[in-house]
Amino acid sequence: MARMLALTARLPYPPREGHQLRSWHILRAAARAHDVTLLSFQRDDDAPLDQCGPLRDMLAGLETFPVAAQHSHAALLRALVMGVVGTKPFVAEKYACAQMRDRATEVARQSDLVHVDILPLMPLLDGMREAITVVLNAHNVEHALLRQRAEVERGWGARLFLRTQVAKLERFERDACRRADHVLSCSADDARQLSALAPDTPVSIVPNGVDTASIVPARGAAQRVSIVFVGQMAWFPNRDGMEWFLAEIFPRILAQRPDAQFVHVGKSDGFRVPAALRPSVRLAGFVEDLAPIVADATVVVVPLRAGSGTRLKVLEAMAFAKPIVTTHVGAEGIDLAPGREALFADDAPEFAEAVLHLIANPGDAAHMGRAAREKAQATYDWGAIGATALSAYARALQSTAEVNAGRAAHASGSSPLQPVRGSPLRT
Repeated sequence: MARMLALTARLPYPPREGHQLRSWHILRAAARAHDVTLLSFQRDDDAPLDQCGPLRDMLAGLETFPVAAQHSHAALLRALVMGVVGTKPFVAEKYACAQMRDRATEVARQSDLVHVDILPLMPLLDGMREAITVVLNAHNVEHALLRQRAEVERGWGARLFLRTQVAKLERFERDACRRADHVLSCSADDARQLSALAPDTPVSIVPNGVDTASIVPARGAAQRVSIVFVGQMAWFPNRDGMEWFLAEIFPRILAQRPDAQFVHVGKSDGFRVPAALRPSVRLAGFVEDLAPIVADATVVVVPLRAGSGTRLKVLEAMAFAKPIVTTHVGAEGIDLAPGREALFADDAPEFAEAVLHLIANPGDAAHMGRAAREKAQATYDWGAIGATALSAYARALQSTAEVNAGRAAHASGSSPLQPVRGSPLRT
């Protein structure tokens, strides 16, 4: 059993969105095998600590720190300015916190491993001893994601700012991967990109998952034609996908199925539906329980054109045994058999046609949903994924121990050889 320090950008409980779900399940697996102390930023929309009983119960310690940029215009302005003129990108400056960095350094003195849950928190390692094992949890390939966002951003000011950040974020991400002793990636494609940044740092694929045991698929066919998309609009790939779907895909569907309703689940953040489509679109907002809406879905759509990592929305739809129409980007990192476990389409006419096919052929839709759930149970249940993460921690700790032993032997003069840190890509 190791002593682990975990650093997160927001409280991972209750797990309401993709970032929290991955963080929660990986930390829960870690806490079953190790003593975990969590230092976390607490965002304005995070639950208060008195509602985080399951999180506190599984940890050896829990401390929270405010995100200064959410509470102070001066702090936000400083982060923006430093993101432009400084060496670190804005996403890292946003989480600059001397109090949390100092506390992390203190806790790390009594720890064997530091789990950094997201890239922008890597500067919190400044001041820690080099000998401590560092595992970086990569939710995405962040610089690649930012480059995609810069390409589709419509506002010229925002686009210019984002373009100034891409190269800086890529350098930051490369340095972070080199500083880490092990990186956890969501998909094979992400792993290849991260390994290219830091070839000497081992990368383990720890995919996103779903709690299949807690999801019970609905019996019988949906009572109405309901097309569902799950994803908060604050994440730009979701917003871009929603805009594309409503502008180019949904009107084609309505032309043949005027009874179809499109339901968006997740925070809409001021998203405006085109006036002509409003009678057929429902913005459900954030919901505590997805089951009633997804269970009533005829088709779940994932019309994403940008992004990296793996989509928890796809895995949840699989667990609900729902037929899925997705782009190849939307299902990236998930082993879905085209035509058997999901339908794939990357242009608007084909996407609309795939949705219409599943609406018109409920037998095919049901068969596809069952096959997708079987895949989720066999490959993407969080229990098995947690075991994969634990194996990665064990390898990282062993590698650090070997390096430290080699350094000690070299210092004593007993051996001139030292183990070389890093290894080829591991999956």
